[in-house]
Amino acid sequence: MIKECHAEREVFWPDGCRVAVLLTFDFQGGEDVKPLPDGKINHEEFTQAEYGPKTGIWRILRILEENKVKASFLTCGGIAERYPEAVQAIVSHGHEVAGHGYHHEVARDLSKEEEKDVIKRATEMIRSRAGKRPVGWRSCTQSPNSLELLIEQDYLWNSNSFSYDLPFVWESGDRKLVELPRQPFGDGRTYGHRDSGNPNDTLVIWKSLFDEFYEESKRAPTFCPFQFHPYISSRPGRAKALAELIQHMKKHKWVWFATGSEVAQWWLKKGFSTESIERSPKRVA
Repeated sequence: MIKECHAEREVFWPDGCRVAVLLTFDFQGGEDVKPLPDGKINHEEFTQAEYGPKTGIWRILRILEENKVKASFLTCGGIAERYPEAVQAIVSHGHEVAGHGYHHEVARDLSKEEEKDVIKRATEMIRSRAGKRPVGWRSCTQSPNSLELLIEQDYLWNSNSFSYDLPFVWESGDRKLVELPRQPFGDGRTYGHRDSGNPNDTLVIWKSLFDEFYEESKRAPTFCPFQFHPYISSRPGRAKALAELIQHMKKHKWVWFATGSEVAQWWLKKGFSTESIERSPKRVA
């Protein structure tokens, strides 16, 4: 039985920081562009998606390097297989490579054995390309079996829940899986599609998300996650919005820019989540 455990005592971040910022990039290409009824692929849709691993990833890495922040790239096994140079560049820049399915499969549509195979194959492919086994995971949706399978395969963290602001822990026996919740304001939603949406409107949403967490952090430390896609947020104009968001956050004191593994390891090391959901987690006043 898997228990859901939340922080029952005061949470704090390293060096007295008030906000932990997690920048995540779902690194995929045209995996979600499925064949049309006649078997043909929509060339325009597919090549827009392939912009991420072919072109955009390099702009994203440059922006992160210029602003001296680290991120976690949740990477499809198929992307690691087809674009090893990009994965190696992510690692060489000091970022984390985590898992994101193999071909961006919809997890809830898979049997337990099929999902287990996807996680296993993606893990091994990323290990072969990145030189290090991934310990973080975000699937396209989550199935009733996902948590159990990730715990079985010794993953450190998962990031699929939208239910809470702070991290928490899934516990099965003596095994733990840290959940790093996400907010529903990723670029896939704020832009609406690969070729629509307004960068200025998106930047307002993103800045507002951070600003509210920063204001609340005067009461207690907060966690501010972002979800991007290289094929969406790397486009000219949109990339500028991403850079401006990072620069906006860096102007504030006591902000910890961390990878998913850094947050998860800190959470476990400090033992914040030690009680089950039967005892209500703390809420923001």
